This record gives sequence, structure tokens and C-alpha cells, in this order.
Amino acid sequence: MDYRFDLPTKILAGPGCSAQLGVHVGATGAKRVLCVYDKGVEAAGIVDPIVANLEAAGIEVARFSGVQPDPPLEVVEECTATAAGMKPDAFVAVGGGSSIDTAKAVNANLMNPGKLKDHAIQLNGLKVFPFENRLKPLFALPTTAGTGSEVSQGAVVTDSELKLKLSVITPDMTPTMAVVDPSLMTGMPPNVTASTGLDAFAHAVEGMMSGLAILTPSPMRDSFALTAIELVINNLPTAIKDGKDIAARTNMAYAAFMAMLGSTSGYSMGHVMGHAIGEVSSIHNHGFICASVLPFNVEFLAEKIPTQLIKLARLLNVDTDGRTVEAIGSAVNSAMRDFYRACGLPSLKELGMATGDIKEIVSHSTKGTWYMLAPKKPTEEEMSGWLQAAYEGWD
Repeated sequence: MDYRFDLPTKILAGPGCSAQLGVHVGATGAKRVLCVYDKGVEAAGIVDPIVANLEAAGIEVARFSGVQPDPPLEVVEECTATAAGMKPDAFVAVGGGSSIDTAKAVNANLMNPGKLKDHAIQLNGLKVFPFENRLKPLFALPTTAGTGSEVSQGAVVTDSELKLKLSVITPDMTPTMAVVDPSLMTGMPPNVTASTGLDAFAHAVEGMMSGLAILTPSPMRDSFALTAIELVINNLPTAIKDGKDIAARTNMAYAAFMAMLGSTSGYSMGHVMGHAIGEVSSIHNHGFICASVLPFNVEFLAEKIPTQLIKLARLLNVDTDGRTVEAIGSAVNSAMRDFYRACGLPSLKELGMATGDIKEIVSHSTKGTWYMLAPKKPTEEEMSGWLQAAYEGWD
């Protein structure tokens, strides 16, 4: 199989770069935009200056502030109705992955009429949905450093009734421009900083050990992933401790989108089981739950990723000299859990998972796309053991 890399998104990155938004949106010819965000971002005072910047460029702005975590289909439909009423020429998404994914989903739903569920694939499918009608320009302004949705070609939404996450994946959905302004992230609370940062960490680590990554080895993909991992290890604890540290925030902002570019061949059991935990236990803390079982998954796949494992080990200050791959995998597991403790990652028990959920979580996990494509599949007993260990914590 061949490795393919597409990046239609233009990236503008640096403290204060969001002041250029109006110029870039105006350059598309847009006269009306829908700005999509959540109430937390609005309360933080981030939205008003962005809207003012757009209006100063002569652009009419309508607002939708109803974004929710793990965007429910009902919210996507509500926002689509707002968009249909004002007929935007472009979308501006301000916030974390939920805001950006909501705007992507609404853009698709508006331009290709019908309920988004009809266009979506479940995460246990591989079909890439072909959009017939071209989507509107979309500008993504992340206020967290983790999801990488600002450069991704997918949107994940939630079918609350079925307790399933649904994904739409197509290059059409990739944002027109990512405006990555670390100064928008300085007010992020420590727990959100930690959770989103560990999501980026999980993207990068899993991006090197998914089934497709092993089938299509690429030094380019691994370079994105390894740089992102190094940035997270060296900057996330600082950003958690001092959110105003603009250097740490800038490096984490880069880590987020580089981790996504390093995971273009998909994920491993961290995200498979993280999605399942969220679905079954109704935990809306994507980064923490995806990171939780990852150390065990890395050790489990050690023999499949010997080169990447050694590079990861060295970034975590694990001595690899004279050690077997199995021993390095075990040591990396331990070092990752040490890093989690330093970042304040709660146990799955503290996050709200019950031990009674484990059987159903495992069942959901075995139906996931990346489980089906895994180069080595853990048994139900092994996955149950990982969940139990993460339930108990990191000591």
C-alpha cells in the first residue's frame, strides 16, 4: 500500500494571528458568516473580539452558541436550521474539537440536505462518504490544543439514542484555514489543558501503531508524530501549571495539529476504547479517556513497532541499551503512566466509569474500525484488564 498525504488546509499560526481573520475570510468573497462556538468560549471573552474583527472587515456575522461536548445530532440539526435561515457564505468555528466538528457537520448538512446521520458512517465502517455538493469555506480557530480538528478531514458526532459516535470522513470537510492563535488558549483551565494535551499525545502515539500505519510505513508521518510527542512531553506540564506561559501554549498548539498530521492512517486501541468508554459510561472527557488505556496498548504492540518504540522510549527518558523489545515496552508503559501522574490524569473511576460498564465497553470496542484493522488484536480479557487497571489509577 502507498502512503498518501493531503493537506488542503492553510495554516496560520502564532500569538495574535487571529487579528488577521477578517482579511482571510474576506479574501474568499464571503459577505455573511455563521460563527459557531459554545457558551464557555463566549463567557471567556474570546468570541466578541473575533466577531468584531470580522465585522470591521465588512462581514455580516450570525452566531450559534449552542455547541455541546461530543456534538449530539440534535444540536447539529439545530445549528443547520440557523444556517439555513441566514445562508452563510462561510463558517467560522471558535473553540475546541466539538465546536469545529459541529461547524463541519453543519456545513455538510447544509450543502447536502438531509439529516447528517444519513451522511455519516459509524466508526466500524470504512466507507468515505462522497459529497455531491461543494461545502462552504470554513475557518477553524482552536481554543484548545488537542483534537487537531482544525486540520482533519473528519467530524465526529453522537447519536445519543443509539449511544454511538458517528463519523463523517472526507477531504471535503478539511477546513479552508486553521488560524492557530495560542493567545486564545491562555485562559484554558488546567484540567482542560491536561485533557486536550493528552488527546494530542494519544493521536501521535497511536498514529505510529495503527494497522494502516504499519502497512504503510512513512518517515514523514512518524516525524510529525514524534515531534508532537516531544512537544507534549516538554510543554504540557508547564502549560498545566502556568496557562499564561505563551511559549508552552505555542508549542502545545503546534503539537495538536502535528499530532493529527501524524495520525492520518488512523488510530489504535486508545481511541477505540476511549470512544467506547464515552459511549457506554457517558463520560465527556475525550482526551483523558483515550489516553487511559494507551500505555497498556503500547506494551501489547511492542513487537510490531520496534523502531518507533525505541524512539518513543528515548523521548520518555527510558534507557533502551541492551534491553529486549518486550522489556522496553514494559518500561514505556511505566514511563507513560509516570507522565500521566505528572499531568494529573484521573483514574477511570474518578472520571465516572463503573466496573459494571467494562463488559459493554469491551463489546463496543470489538466493533470499532481500528480494532478490526489492528495488527494484533487484544482479547476481551486483555481489554478488560486494561480497563480495570486504568480504573484503579496510576500508582
